[in-house]
Amino acid sequence: MASTVHKIRAFLDRNLISSLSGRLLFFTTLFVMLAEVMIYFPSAARHYHDLLANRLAAAQIAVLALDELGDMALSPTLRRELLANAGVRLVALKRNNTRRLYLAESVPPTPNVQVDLRSIWWPELLWHSFDCMFAQSNRVLRVQSLPRLGGGDYIDILIDEAPIRDELITFTGRIFALSLMIALFTSGLVFTSLYFLFVRPMKTVTQSMVRFQERPDDVQRIIVPSKRTDEIGQAERVLATMQSELRQALQQREHLAALGAAVAKIQHDLRNILATAQLASDRLANSQDPAVKALAPRLMQSIDRAIALATTSLKYGRAEEAPPRRLRQDLFPLAEEAMHAALAAGGGQISWTNSFDPALRVDADGEQLLRALINIGRNAVQALEGKAGGAVTLSAQRTNGMVAIDLSDNGPGITDAARDHLFEPFSRKGRAGGSGLGLAIARELVRGHGGDVVVTQSGAGGTTFRITIPDATVLPGDVA
Repeated sequence: MASTVHKIRAFLDRNLISSLSGRLLFFTTLFVMLAEVMIYFPSAARHYHDLLANRLAAAQIAVLALDELGDMALSPTLRRELLANAGVRLVALKRNNTRRLYLAESVPPTPNVQVDLRSIWWPELLWHSFDCMFAQSNRVLRVQSLPRLGGGDYIDILIDEAPIRDELITFTGRIFALSLMIALFTSGLVFTSLYFLFVRPMKTVTQSMVRFQERPDDVQRIIVPSKRTDEIGQAERVLATMQSELRQALQQREHLAALGAAVAKIQHDLRNILATAQLASDRLANSQDPAVKALAPRLMQSIDRAIALATTSLKYGRAEEAPPRRLRQDLFPLAEEAMHAALAAGGGQISWTNSFDPALRVDADGEQLLRALINIGRNAVQALEGKAGGAVTLSAQRTNGMVAIDLSDNGPGITDAARDHLFEPFSRKGRAGGSGLGLAIARELVRGHGGDVVVTQSGAGGTTFRITIPDATVLPGDVA
């Protein structure tokens, strides 16, 4: 028995007391009852008026026949019957400026309350009705009004208040019962409609959020939006989009964590391998072959750069890139180095042109800027694979203490789906087989300089990436 009571109490608490549905039902019923109470006050006053008017009408009917009798005396029995049927204790009528007492008890009582219906206002009538209901004794009312159908100047009666009080209380009970039925019926309809239209869909949204919080990696826990076109339907669609994006972001974080762990394992062995390659490149530098001698310095620089990068490779997975060590230097050698490194990723059928003033200088960390140029350049070269006449152009200019570097290709352009996630690692919406890390790293390096990497145009005519590097300090001699 105790277990059953506990289950019922838990059910009521969950579905009525602590739930939005229960509060909705409670407040709907409360507000309907309040509306009925506001209607009750004027209704009670009107009913009180009607009760007095009925007594006056009955008294007037009783005295009409007495006019025909003239001065004939009534027997005490007939007088009592007439007074009882009219529900009054005294009846007086003024007609033709003469007030006549038609019916009265042998000893008429003294009135306690006087109500004049000829000039009473409804607030006063409302007060009299409630004063009647809450009176503690059987008082005598003196009621005055105009006779019906122009039967005189006024009619004056004395009546007991107790019957009037009993009828008002009965009327109040009927109104309360009717109001309660209307309130329950109305609140039931409102509750049912709002529950199915709003509360239940909101429960679905809430439950989806709770389930997704428990297992955000489970694609089955992403809400499936309904076809509703109202605000709830919009909320469902926005929630589904947010859950999908959050799940993708968590997957990317997992990939980055896995990448950091993998880099931590291979960086030591990679340094050893690069050290061996460095020894081989030192011997190549002693070769007498002109072509080898021309390529050996570039090979040695690349190997040295790779060793330094492997040594600090954990920084990307663990925190941020090191702050740039900025130096005012020529941009042209960096562009030439980026050109050779980027073209190595292609099949040798792509041209690269560095089209800017060789005297242009940039205030930047040369190593970090070179990495950004190589990453963006390799993307451009790979986008042109298999295209006849593929070409990459690197242009630059200085304006107001800032160097803008444009790297353009004549490839097929970037799709809208890829463009929305272009700088996100592991977005998997760009080139097949790409990780998406190159552009993410390039933007991080450039933003470390206070600049940015953006796509200025992309379409069938090709794509242009712009790198902006503001000067750390403006030096004399800088010109646009």
